[in-house]
Amino acid sequence: MTAKLVGIARRLVADNLIDEQALRPAVDEAKVQGITLVHHLARSKLAKPLAIAAAASDEFRLPILDLAAFNLDFCPANIIDAALILKHRVLPLSIRDKQLTIAVSDPANLSATNELAFHSGLQIKTVIADDASLSTTIEQYLKRLGRSYTNKPAATQGLDESFEIDTSLELDTQEELNAFDETPLVSFINKLLLEAITLSASDIHFEPYESRYRIRFRIDGLLEEISCPPVNLSTRLASRIKIMAQLDIAEKRMPQDGRIRIRLAGNRMIDVRVNSLPTQWGEKIVMRILDPLNTKLDVHALGLESEQEEVFLSTLQRQQGLILVTGPTGSGKSLTLYSGLSRLNAASKNISTVEDPVEITLEGVNQLAVNSKAGLSFASALRAMLRQDPDIIMLGEIRDLESAEIALRAAQTGHLVLTSLHTLSAAASLSRLRNMGIPLYNLASTVSLIIAQRLARRLCESCKEFVELPEKVMIEQGFKAKLHAEPRLFRAVGCSACRDGFQGRIGFYEVVPITEPLSQIIMDDGPEALFSEYMSQQGLLSLREAALLKVAQGLTSLEEANRLT
Repeated sequence: MTAKLVGIARRLVADNLIDEQALRPAVDEAKVQGITLVHHLARSKLAKPLAIAAAASDEFRLPILDLAAFNLDFCPANIIDAALILKHRVLPLSIRDKQLTIAVSDPANLSATNELAFHSGLQIKTVIADDASLSTTIEQYLKRLGRSYTNKPAATQGLDESFEIDTSLELDTQEELNAFDETPLVSFINKLLLEAITLSASDIHFEPYESRYRIRFRIDGLLEEISCPPVNLSTRLASRIKIMAQLDIAEKRMPQDGRIRIRLAGNRMIDVRVNSLPTQWGEKIVMRILDPLNTKLDVHALGLESEQEEVFLSTLQRQQGLILVTGPTGSGKSLTLYSGLSRLNAASKNISTVEDPVEITLEGVNQLAVNSKAGLSFASALRAMLRQDPDIIMLGEIRDLESAEIALRAAQTGHLVLTSLHTLSAAASLSRLRNMGIPLYNLASTVSLIIAQRLARRLCESCKEFVELPEKVMIEQGFKAKLHAEPRLFRAVGCSACRDGFQGRIGFYEVVPITEPLSQIIMDDGPEALFSEYMSQQGLLSLREAALLKVAQGLTSLEEANRLT
C-alpha cells in the first residue's frame, strides 16, 4: 500500500507544482541523504524555490521573508552554534521578549526547532525563506561571525566521523543510566567536547548562577563564553558529565575528580580531566582537555632563546641536582617539564614521576598519580620511588615542606630531579622555599637551574599589522638598543584564520643557572633585588626583557607582554 503524502509534499502535489510520481522518489532520496525534502527539491531543481516557499507558507500559515531585503547587521551573534545552523539550515533573525525568530525553508523540521530551543533557552518563532536565498544568506552570516567552521585544520579532520566515550559505567541499576540518557543532552555535551577539541581549547567551564547558566572555553589562555543553556538544566548537565567521568552523582556536597577518555577517528585518544565543585547555585564542572596533537614535547618548540635553550639542555645532562620550573597556573610549567623528560627518555635511564594527576602519558616513563583518599601523597610516593633505583625523578609540584625536603634530598643523593613551584619569578621561588623552612645551604648547594615562565598569545601571521611607536614610548616600555635592535612591532587585527588576531601561544622565559657567585648570594640570604642585579650583570634575560624580545621579533603584541609582565 502506497503511503499517503502529508505536509509540504501533499501541498506541492495539490498545487500542481510537482508530479506525484516524481515526488515520491524524491521523498525517499531526501531521507537517505539525511536532508529536508525542501532542500532536496531545490537542489535537484525538481521545483522552483520561490514556489516551494509559497506552498509552505500556505500549508503552515507562516509568513514569507525576502532575505534579499534583510539587513544581516540585525542578526544576533553567538545565540546558535554555527554547527547547528549548518546542520538544520536555519538563520537567526532577531530576539525579543525571550523569543528567537529564525528563518527556515522547511518548517516541518520539528527536530530543528526543538534542538534550537534546548540550546538557546528561548522560544522559537519561525518564518519561511526560499531555500536558495537561505543557503546564500547563511553563508554570508557565518562569514560575518569571523570564525571558520567549514574549513577545519587538518588536525581536526574526521572529528565528527567517530566519537566514543571510552569508559565503563558502574551504576546500581540500568534505570539510573536510562534516566540520564537524554538524547539532546548527550548530543549537546558531545558537540561541546568536539568543538572544544576543534578550537584547541584547554578547558571547558560549566558554571551555574542564580538566574543563568554559562559555558566557557579557555582558548589560548583566555576564557570565552560559548553557550548559555537554560538554568534549569544545570543539575542534569552536571549529572550527565559526572556519569561520563565515573563520579558519584549522589554526592553534591564535596568536590570530586574524574576522567573521561574520548576515542576519535583514526584511534586518536584524548584524555579529559573532570573536576566538580559545589557552589552556591549548584555544581561547577571544569573539564581539562589533554589533546596529544596540541602537546608537542620538544625543547626546541618551547620558545626559549638560543642561549637559554643551551643552558637548559646542558643542565638536563647532569647526573644530579634540582631543576625548578616556576610560574603561575596556566603558564606552561608542565609542558616544560615533560619536554625535558622527553629529551631524557632513553632505555638506559630509569625515569619516574609523581603527579596530581598524570597529564601526559610518556612511553618508557613510570608515572604515578597521587591518591589522597588512599593515603598516597606526594611525600609518601616520593619515598617509595626512591627505593625503586631511579635515575631521574619528576615531581609535579612542590606543595609543602615535606615534599620539598624529600625532593632536595633526592637531588643531593645522585638523582636528577625536575619539579615546579607556583611563584612569579626565579628569585621569588627561592624566597618561597626558604619561607617553607628549607635551609639556605640546601638551596645553594642543590638547586641547579631555575626557569620562570609565562605563556603569551602568538600573533596571527595572516593578519598582524605593523605598528610604529615613538622612541620615547619604546624606552618607557623597557626596550633597550642592546637587546632589542631594530624592533618590528605588530598589533592584532583579526581574520577568519584566527581569534581576535591571535593563533596559538608562545612562551617567554627567565632561565637562571645557579653558579658559585649566585650560590653565595643565596647563602647570604641576599634580597631579590641583588639576585636581579646579578642576572643583569651576567646578561641573563628577565621575564620582562624576554617578553619584549618576543614583541620585537613580531611574535606577540606589546599588549600581551604588558598583560603578563
